[in-house]
Amino acid sequence: MGNTGKIKIGIVQFRADNDAPGENLEKITSYIESLVEENVDLVLLPEMFNSGYGTDEATISNASEMQEETVEVLSALADYNDIAVVGGIVNKTNGGFFNSTVIMLPYLEPIYYNKTHLFRDEKKVFTPGSEFKTFEFSGIQFGVLMCYEIGFPEISRKLCKQGAEVLLVPFAFGRERKLIFETATRARSIENGCFLVASSQCGTNKTMNFVGGSRIISPSGEIIVDCGGAEGFASAEIDIRLVKKYRFGESRDSHGYFSNFRDDLYR
Repeated sequence: MGNTGKIKIGIVQFRADNDAPGENLEKITSYIESLVEENVDLVLLPEMFNSGYGTDEATISNASEMQEETVEVLSALADYNDIAVVGGIVNKTNGGFFNSTVIMLPYLEPIYYNKTHLFRDEKKVFTPGSEFKTFEFSGIQFGVLMCYEIGFPEISRKLCKQGAEVLLVPFAFGRERKLIFETATRARSIENGCFLVASSQCGTNKTMNFVGGSRIISPSGEIIVDCGGAEGFASAEIDIRLVKKYRFGESRDSHGYFSNFRDDLYR
């Protein structure tokens, strides 16, 4: 894995049912087990995958009640299979609610990234997070951002300047904004010379029609895998050595944005 510069990443795309949180968790467990059979090292899950996406009282209540069980299940899957599992859940802490991504690494306590830039009605129920999050797994540096945050280039740049080679992005993104999703996921990858991994909800719930389109993107901007519009999963092995090429190289299709970045102008 890390010592070769290669890692195999799995992505899950499905419709999380707001009325059936237990079934969501069962589905996710099955998807992760299928990806383990493909020898993945890390699995990325969508935003609010256990509860369904929403800001109504019932959804938030379900999400809160599911938090402990969800973390226990993900932890067991990570430990038993020696993989990392990363996905979006609601994080209730100190009496407040955060729209979060939980990072489960084998035999470690959960790490949370609390979404810092909230979308529309999220601002009514969630507290915004106050810090960005990177972590290391298998010798590779990862950065986490969530859904709406794909449209803030500064977040991805900050994470990559902090060392992230792969950006992990859980989504529950509306289909009417499909052009934003398709453009911004590729743009963040190209401008930062990094891999970008997107795991998205699909289908329709009570309030939203989701874009799907879960994908793994190369530092060149090439889409390596794309889940289209249906439920399912996919995986791809990525070679981290390409990050250096696209960040600092200036030949053929590599753009060298990091070698020519004028830090002095941004202070």
